[in-house]
Amino acid sequence: MSRKRKILADTILLFVTMVWGSSFVLMKNTVLDMDPVAFLAIRFILAWLIVIAILWKNLRSLKLREVLYGSIIGFFLFAGMLLQVIGLKYTYASKSAFITGLTVILVPAFVALIERKIPKINVIVGVILAFAGLWLLSGVKFSNFNFGDFLTLLADLGFVFQIIFIDIFTAKDNVNTINIAIFQLMSAAFLYVLVAMIFGIDLINVKINFIAIITILITGILGTALAFTAQVFVQKYTTPTHTALIFSAEPVFGAIFSAIIPSGPNNTTEILPLISYVGCGLILVGMIVAELNNEKNLGNGVKV
Repeated sequence: MSRKRKILADTILLFVTMVWGSSFVLMKNTVLDMDPVAFLAIRFILAWLIVIAILWKNLRSLKLREVLYGSIIGFFLFAGMLLQVIGLKYTYASKSAFITGLTVILVPAFVALIERKIPKINVIVGVILAFAGLWLLSGVKFSNFNFGDFLTLLADLGFVFQIIFIDIFTAKDNVNTINIAIFQLMSAAFLYVLVAMIFGIDLINVKINFIAIITILITGILGTALAFTAQVFVQKYTTPTHTALIFSAEPVFGAIFSAIIPSGPNNTTEILPLISYVGCGLILVGMIVAELNNEKNLGNGVKV
């Protein structure tokens, strides 16, 4: 893969990460007054309709396995997002962003188990530095582990397998990554609607305030339609561990926006302590270290 294409892929993933990081505080404000399942159902339906409207011509060459691959990835996305958003009702936005960032250590661990591939030494060092940065960034009352934190930790498993299966499926020959992305969003949207029906949640007459509308538009268009489609397309040019390292910047953006935008029932900001800025720096250093000698690290690692 050319250096220019790789830089472009990393830039797109970093933009996706910024969008997701900024959405934590927006979602926190929204799910305080709106049912999380209804929020996710409407968000993903909107995203799927947007992607279909723009990319429908790709479906002319649709293969059955692309439907299967997208549906499997969509299931893990559905589970991760559902647990994460429900967990937001019971924990801090910046705390949720930190726990979500733990995928940076979970992804390489599961890749080593599933694909029997150990990352290069500089990538391992980068992961350790990023995790240390995440820990310092968590000057957000992390010692009080609560139910919302537990749900968010479970959500991490959904995101981990979503990242890994994107890597596995998009590496196969003769698959259209756009079709996989389309069915990822469609299957997730379908599952949210199904859950809403099972629990009697009315998606037609749901009460939506101005904040919820803004959040649905931002997360639906940028955080879902654009972000998850770009992730599937771009991730074929990198590795799961490298993707997780870039995504480790998500809590950095989450903490920054939590310090700017008021949230919660008291409508207050979550001010970062000084040590958190050190954590942000460590995450950045970890990402840089993982990039060293990267021409030799474009594979998934050492086979064991």
